[in-house]
Amino acid sequence: MTFSIIATDPATGAVGVCQGTGSIALASRCPQVAGGVAVTSQWHSDWRLGQRAWDLGQTGLDPRSIIAALSTTDPSFRYRQLGIVLDDGRVAAHTGDYVEGELYAGHLVGDGFAVLGNGLVGAGVLEAMGARFESASDVPFEERLVQSLEAGLAAGGEGRRHVSSSIITTVRGARRARLDLRVDIAPEGADSIHELRRIVDEYAPLIDYYADYWLDHPEVTPEQWLEAGRPLSGV
Repeated sequence: MTFSIIATDPATGAVGVCQGTGSIALASRCPQVAGGVAVTSQWHSDWRLGQRAWDLGQTGLDPRSIIAALSTTDPSFRYRQLGIVLDDGRVAAHTGDYVEGELYAGHLVGDGFAVLGNGLVGAGVLEAMGARFESASDVPFEERLVQSLEAGLAAGGEGRRHVSSSIITTVRGARRARLDLRVDIAPEGADSIHELRRIVDEYAPLIDYYADYWLDHPEVTPEQWLEAGRPLSGV
């Protein structure tokens, strides 16, 4: 039971996944993000399925074709929810037909993004996430993803405390994440999406420092880098 946004940033070619759930450590199972491809495999998540989707995305195969191919090889595909986005903006999502109680499962696909979730209080959760992402085009990509997840929480989310959440982004051609922050188990009584917001706010000013500058400038502290106006290594 998870709700997520997968998206690309057309200005930079970044891709990312931001998600929350009522179970523990979702980032260890659901997302696969690197090299211009972002995938989430959720509901009855299968990291093998997510890895195959990511591998096929690296070939440039259209996300809709990837989902069609996976549907023929996974005997449990009706239990899966899958989202795939490429850094050129192509995106697709799948929600299986397995019905679990009265809770909602579905997805919405927009321009360069998809929102998908299961075990939700209703379709309004995804509608709120998509609307927020579309309306926040003037904010940095990572912030835009977190705001979308927060909109889903404000719309009710899973109707319970969300135990884990994460945000993972990468840039075109990179072999590792640009940003990888997660709450594996929120403190008792706390919601992991609120905890993720706290962590993102602390880390956000230093994203470019740790993703780029400190690799070639070990003598420069984060505080010195901020005072210098946040230069990039190649500038």
